[in-house]
Amino acid sequence: MNGVVAPKGEDPPDQQTLLVTALTSLTEAQNKDTEVRKLELEIRSQEISSNEKIALKSIDAQERSHLDYRSQYNKHLIHRYIFVVIALLIILGFAIAMVMNGGKDIIIESFKILLAFAGGAYGGFHAGKNKKDPEN
Repeated sequence: MNGVVAPKGEDPPDQQTLLVTALTSLTEAQNKDTEVRKLELEIRSQEISSNEKIALKSIDAQERSHLDYRSQYNKHLIHRYIFVVIALLIILGFAIAMVMNGGKDIIIESFKILLAFAGGAYGGFHAGKNKKDPEN
């Protein structure tokens, strides 16, 4: 015999029946494995589409952030230039008024003070900038 013992009262199974049952169980196992793999692929494709949506939203947010930053920076530059122009107009008006009234000495002393202030501000600005960012 082939080592298979049949229960009492039954004929021993023949090889063909054993082969059919083995192939049936193998087919069922492969079908289950195929279903599991299909589910895994479906889950993976959902993850990929979810990651794609997240990446697109992130790109949109970065683009909006860069546009907002640029507009804020441009507004800052415009305000800076307006301030400089107004300050120069005030200084020029003061100088013209003093020249017309004969106060040349006052203008010279004022410019000395302004140049000392500007030099200190410039030096302090760059000293502070170098402390924060040693690469520059």
